[in-house]
Amino acid sequence: MKREPVIFSKRVRAVFQLNRDKIGLPFFSGFPKNSCRGASLFLGYLLKEQFPGTKIELIHGSHRYKDEHHYWLEVDGYTFDITADQFEQFSSPIYAWVANPLKEYFSVVDRTCVTKSFLKYDSIGSWAKRDILKQLKSLYSGCKTPF
Repeated sequence: MKREPVIFSKRVRAVFQLNRDKIGLPFFSGFPKNSCRGASLFLGYLLKEQFPGTKIELIHGSHRYKDEHHYWLEVDGYTFDITADQFEQFSSPIYAWVANPLKEYFSVVDRTCVTKSFLKYDSIGSWAKRDILKQLKSLYSGCKTPF
């Protein structure tokens, strides 16, 4: 895996963390808790724009024993989970891991192209998606966090 998608993802994560009260996605004020779907979708969409030749899939997992769901990305087969640290067994996000340790808890229910998933995402309207993308791109361009 190249370094660029990892660095890009870390910066997007920093933008999410620093601006969670300003980003109009459901549950984002508590980022990373309960914000895995929106965070994964928007990160995946931005990654696809930045690295168009990359295969990016949104993974939807369901807990094996509880009524809980989780979302993460696979980028060219590597796991990216920028909200993994919402779970007590993880102290940091997951960037470009060969295996996803959360698969121990979450069975894969669905695996879809991130662009297709983003276009179908209906928790917010299409105008709101466009506005949030514009906002994230602006915040990202001002992000000077070194990685």
